[in-house]
Amino acid sequence: MKRATAFLVCILAGIGIGWYFGYTRPVAQNQRELLRDYQPMMDQFESWNRQTAAYAKEAEPWMASSASIALGALGSLKTNDMEGAKYRLACIVAAYYRGHSRDGDTNLLHRIVTFAATDTAFSNAFYGPLR
Repeated sequence: MKRATAFLVCILAGIGIGWYFGYTRPVAQNQRELLRDYQPMMDQFESWNRQTAAYAKEAEPWMASSASIALGALGSLKTNDMEGAKYRLACIVAAYYRGHSRDGDTNLLHRIVTFAATDTAFSNAFYGPLR
């Protein structure tokens, strides 16, 4: 009985040691190699993440300005002042057109000009001076 127990313990110890060195070590080595291979991609993602955060910080004043104008337009709509709301929204579009008439999205610029030709209130706000 002692021999059978010793034999069983030795077999189980051999299986455990063999499993440790034969399975877990190569898996860990493979994970280290994968990490090394993907490290440049992870670095690039971190760089992109920093650039996105910087862009969001730069765009924050513009976004606050647009939100303020949109809030004013919503207030005008709530009080049924349609002309005031149209004027506020037209000023945003006019500011984009004036700033990006040479380097902006050509489809959007074409749509702006076409809409200005068909809507007189928009045209007055668009071609008139900004208040």
